Amino acid sequence: MRAESRYRQIARTLRREIQGGSLPPGGQLPSEKQLEERFEASRNTVRLALGMLRNQGLIVSRPGRGHYVQDVVPETFYATRGKGGPGGLNESNMSGLTLEELQLLSADTAVASRLRVPEGTMTVVRRMHRFSGGRSGSISSAFYPMDLVENTPLMLPEDVESALEILMEHGHRQVGYVDELATRMPTPQEVDELELPPGVPVLTVHRTDYSTERPIRLVHTVYAGHSIRYQFEHGDLKAYHRD
Repeated sequence: MRAESRYRQIARTLRREIQGGSLPPGGQLPSEKQLEERFEASRNTVRLALGMLRNQGLIVSRPGRGHYVQDVVPETFYATRGKGGPGGLNESNMSGLTLEELQLLSADTAVASRLRVPEGTMTVVRRMHRFSGGRSGSISSAFYPMDLVENTPLMLPEDVESALEILMEHGHRQVGYVDELATRMPTPQEVDELELPPGVPVLTVHRTDYSTERPIRLVHTVYAGHSIRYQFEHGDLKAYHRD
């Protein structure tokens, strides 16, 4: 078996053990020597596997002490997967969103340009917080043009299972979306809301959902940078998904 395939196989096995809890957050991995013996692999192959896990944010290396599972194991957001069919291309595929606030606001320049409405147009804003495993994971603001959501459940201060399905039921079916990703250091308010350790950045995502005629929703999400991993998939990936 080629070295590349072997280190990926080792990394996949260890990743499953981390995600399954047999290697718990904060726990120490076996030594490199123990991993060499367990997998009957060379030191270089084991180090490549460990490097892959580090790059994915799953483990940290502490000089002179070994390798440890991250206290916060990043969740993977499969940006090109998710709910398909009539309900939309991708709603969120992450559970735990809770509505915290419902507002009626006039669109500022950034919102108006993405929704392609005049600045000052009235929008319905649903602000949400997501918790995962007892930790704060993200904060989101979803902006809807008022004319699309009047007299719908999106005007009520209640959680909904799928905003895209509600929009579809009222004649506005999502057929595509545009994602804009950026990283930056958090504001003091984001540090508090996301319970961020010192020095951890945030990932910001603007997702604009489109019908065949117009933008129908803008979702601005701020993720704790150490708790999220975005994955995009394109093309024929049978080899990737095959264990």
